[in-house]
Amino acid sequence: MGENRGIMRFSFQFNTIFKIQFYCSIFACRFLMSAPPTTIPQELYREFTMNNKVSVSDYYFDDSLPHESAIEYTYAQVESLKAKAIARQENYYGPTDSYLYAALNRYSSYIKGKRIGIIGSVTPWYEAIVLSYGGKPITIDYNPIISDHPEITTLTIAEYEKNPELFDAILSISSFEHDGLGRYGDPINPKGDLEAMAKAVRMLKPHGLLFLAVPVGLDHIFWNAHRVYGKERLPLLLKEWNIIQTFGYEKWNLDQFSNGWHQPVFVISPKK
Repeated sequence: MGENRGIMRFSFQFNTIFKIQFYCSIFACRFLMSAPPTTIPQELYREFTMNNKVSVSDYYFDDSLPHESAIEYTYAQVESLKAKAIARQENYYGPTDSYLYAALNRYSSYIKGKRIGIIGSVTPWYEAIVLSYGGKPITIDYNPIISDHPEITTLTIAEYEKNPELFDAILSISSFEHDGLGRYGDPINPKGDLEAMAKAVRMLKPHGLLFLAVPVGLDHIFWNAHRVYGKERLPLLLKEWNIIQTFGYEKWNLDQFSNGWHQPVFVISPKK
């Protein structure tokens, strides 16, 4: 779901990475985005709901405020989180972290010694997990991140776009479900999540893997907090991807209403 009520400053930064990269040119949107609408714009309602196949309820946030200061990753912070990751402890996302550990255990050869893109993190938790598996995390964020840990590389989106690279693997945990809803200042876009996934295809090497976590359940939009992916939307989200393996996912999940907290991990690879 991409937010942590206990650390709201982090919550509105958490998923800025792809929203800004995929919908704004460099830094222009920081100054152009207005408060997100409290309801789905009427002219876009049918497209958002896939011709009324996706139900909607209110769960509104305005996390679109600009954030000026750089995020800091300290050496001590990273090492503390790395120790938790080595012990395979869960953090904010609870079972999703355990699903991710299981996935990384199975596909550790894609991580160890490789450069791994981190999408959707402003605390170095997933960087620490990658380090615990011997990987080299590359964090890409709209905001500048200052890290004094020698094993973590941080890039702004502008820096990445000037010199893009392809990754052996990407981690995106609880990020794509927000794209296009405007919560974080991103433009309202019924296909925002689908376009974000299409961009991710082009960030991976051939046969590279995306470790993806999104909410699953009956198709639903909690406007404007997040989407839940069911039988209608999930196939579209994964249209350009081959599902290699899933962790924590069962087909019957799609028949149960979910508030968005159940987020299995999909290990997927681009079809092209």
